[in-house]
Amino acid sequence: MLIDRRQKRWCFATIGCAFVASLIYGWFSFRSPRGLTGGSAVGLWYGILGSALMVYAGLLCLHRKLPSWWRIGRRATWLKGHIWLGSLSALLILFHSGFRWGGPVEFGLWIVLILILATGVLGLLLQNIVPRMLSRRIVMETPYEQIPHLCTLLRRKADALMDEVCGRYEAAAVSTEDGNTLGSVEDERRRVRAFYESGVRQFLGVDYRRTSGFADSLFAASKFADLRELAQVPKNRELLEVLETLCNERRSLGEQQRLQHVLHAWLLVHVPLSVLLLILGVLHVVLSLYY
Repeated sequence: MLIDRRQKRWCFATIGCAFVASLIYGWFSFRSPRGLTGGSAVGLWYGILGSALMVYAGLLCLHRKLPSWWRIGRRATWLKGHIWLGSLSALLILFHSGFRWGGPVEFGLWIVLILILATGVLGLLLQNIVPRMLSRRIVMETPYEQIPHLCTLLRRKADALMDEVCGRYEAAAVSTEDGNTLGSVEDERRRVRAFYESGVRQFLGVDYRRTSGFADSLFAASKFADLRELAQVPKNRELLEVLETLCNERRSLGEQQRLQHVLHAWLLVHVPLSVLLLILGVLHVVLSLYY
């Protein structure tokens, strides 16, 4: 969700509601000799409204699972409400508490709520920064769900080319580090095949490893250039050029995967904390009614 001019109405509405809520709290707090507490009528209303807004914000995760014929609003609208009304709920809960930490349960609620707000702000920042990084670094962005399939196709294409030009791989093939020059045509084919099997093929796989040397564009370019310089058979040089292109494509997909993981990693903390907040909130209500 990008924070742009389309958020203006939500922003002004949230600021207006926060201003009115602050005025009402200040007025009743001024008229109350001991100040407002969570157990007072005004404090209870702030707690109810704040909790209702939190529940609304939490229902965003269920929106996608509801049938399409349920007319409950567009997901984009719910997402805006999740951001702005979720932020407003924190202010209402603050007024409900009377600016007090409370007991152990209430203290835990505050800690969890602060962490939820912090991870939410972090997620919002990432969603406004990472997509721009993707557009700058990735020329042709691919849908994230299709990346594993594309990687499988890349490796199948490379395997087919290797089998066509160099034949089947043999474990006793000449090592890529033996000697400074290539010998016979067969030795050259084995050298290219060994080079492919020792690193390139694994790099083209679904599991992207940033520790691989081929993840470094300069290292990969140097390796391919050195082997092309030694190659005497034109077909082998052409094959190495194709393999280098495939490695570049895999590197681009890997960078996209990395940025996508960064973009969504905050949810691994934000969502469990939201569930914990719900549990602690219910416990707080039960204990308040009991005592």
